[in-house]
Amino acid sequence: MDTKDPPTLLDLATQSLLSNEHAAIQALEEIPRELFVPLFTAAFTGRHKNILTAIVKAWPFACLHIGALSVQEPERELLKALIESLQFLPALNSATRSPKLRILDLRQDAGCKTVCPEISTNSTICFRSCAHSEHSIFKIEGQESLSSSKSEAQPSRLPMELIVDISLDGTLRERNFFALLQNKVEQSLGSLHLCCRDLQINNLCECRHALSHLDLKCVDHLAVDESPLTEVTKLLSHTIQLDSLSLSKIACRSLNGRTFRNFITQLSHMNHLKELSLSSFCLTDHLETVLRVLSTDLEFLYLPFCGLSYSDFKFLSECSQVSHLKLLNVNNNPIYWEDCEPFYYLLQNVSSTLQHLKICYCFLTDSTISVLIPALTRCSQLRVLHFYSNQITMGMLMRILELLTPLKELKHVIYPIPVHCYGRWHFQGSLDRQKVEDVQRQLNLMLQEAERSDMNWITYSD
Repeated sequence: MDTKDPPTLLDLATQSLLSNEHAAIQALEEIPRELFVPLFTAAFTGRHKNILTAIVKAWPFACLHIGALSVQEPERELLKALIESLQFLPALNSATRSPKLRILDLRQDAGCKTVCPEISTNSTICFRSCAHSEHSIFKIEGQESLSSSKSEAQPSRLPMELIVDISLDGTLRERNFFALLQNKVEQSLGSLHLCCRDLQINNLCECRHALSHLDLKCVDHLAVDESPLTEVTKLLSHTIQLDSLSLSKIACRSLNGRTFRNFITQLSHMNHLKELSLSSFCLTDHLETVLRVLSTDLEFLYLPFCGLSYSDFKFLSECSQVSHLKLLNVNNNPIYWEDCEPFYYLLQNVSSTLQHLKICYCFLTDSTISVLIPALTRCSQLRVLHFYSNQITMGMLMRILELLTPLKELKHVIYPIPVHCYGRWHFQGSLDRQKVEDVQRQLNLMLQEAERSDMNWITYSD
C-alpha cells in the first residue's frame, strides 16, 4: 500500500498555479507573503525557471536560503537563474511589489529553513549573513546610516549578499559559474557582496586571478589540493576564520625548513579550527609540530597517507587538542605491534566522544587488532567503523563482531575480507567469491542471534 500522505489544499493550489506560468507570475502581486515559501519550494523542485525568476524579484523576505532543497546538475541552471534575478535598485513603480530580498544563500544545508525568523517585517537580520567582511550588508548599512547627504533624486542601490560555495577546480562548468558570479558583482557597482563560505581549490597557482575577486575573510571551510606549501601558507594568512582546513598532496621539500615553519605559524593563528585534514602530507615524526600549536580542540581529524610513526601515535595519545575527537581517520598508515600501545591509549582517551573511526590499509593483523579491541569496546558513541583491507582471520573477525555488538550506537561497519578467502599469497592471490559470500552469511547470522538487525556489516574487494 502507498502510505504517502495525500496532498493538502495548499499543495493542490500551488501545483495548479504552477501549471499556468503566466497566471503564477501575475499572482505574485496579490498572494499573501506566507505563500511565497511553499510556492518557491514547489517551483524549484518542479524546475519552473521563469516562475522562480519572478519569485526572487518579488520576494517579500530579507533572506532566501536553498537549505534542504536538492541541487544536482539539472538544478544548477536554476541557481544561475536565481543569481540573474537579483535586483539592486528599488522598484520605481508603486504598483509593483517592492522586493525585500537582501541575502541570497545558495548553499545546501538540510538544517536551514528557507527564511529566517523575522524580528519585524522591515528587518534585514539573517542568522546566516556575513559577519567578518568589511563589505558585509550590516557594515555597509551601518556606514550608510551615518550619511545623510544622499541624493533623493537618484534611487540608492540596495546592499546585498550572495552566499555561495565555490570550487576552483579548473573545469569549464565551474569556470562559467564563477564568471557569472563576477559579472553579477560588477553589474551591482559595488552593492553586491560575494560571500564564499566553502572554497575548494585544485592547483592554487592557477587560481590567483579568481582569488583576487574573493574576500577570503568570509571562508570558513577551505580545501586545497596539489599546491606548493608556500602558496598555501600565503592563502592561510588571509583565511583567518577557518572552521575546517583540508590539504591534500601539498608539495613541501623539507619539514625542517622555513616554509614549513611559516605554515605552522599560520596554523597557530587559527582560533576556530574544528576540522583538520592532511592527506598525502608526509608528517613522519612531525605531527606534534602541527597539532601542538592549535588553540582549540579538534572534532574531526583526517591523517591518511601521512606516514605516521610511533612517536606520532604516542603524541596523539597524549595530545589535549584531540581528546574530544568525533572522527579519526588514519587510513593507509601502518600500525605495527609497537604502535598498538599508544593507539590503544588514543582510543581510550576519545572513547566518550568518538563516532567515526577509519583504520583501513593499516597492516593490522590478529595480534595487533586484539590489543585494540578492549579500547574499541569502550567507545560508547561509535557509529561508524571502517577497518577493511587488513589481514584478519575469520576467527578474529567473528570475535570482533561479538565484542562490538553491545555498542548500541554502532550501525555501520566495513570489515576486511578474511585472509582464507584469498589465494596462497593472500592479497596478491586470487579471491574466492563464494567464500566471501559465506563470510557475509555467517556474520549476518551472528547479528541476528545478537538481535542487532540494525547493524550493517559489509565488505568489498579492491
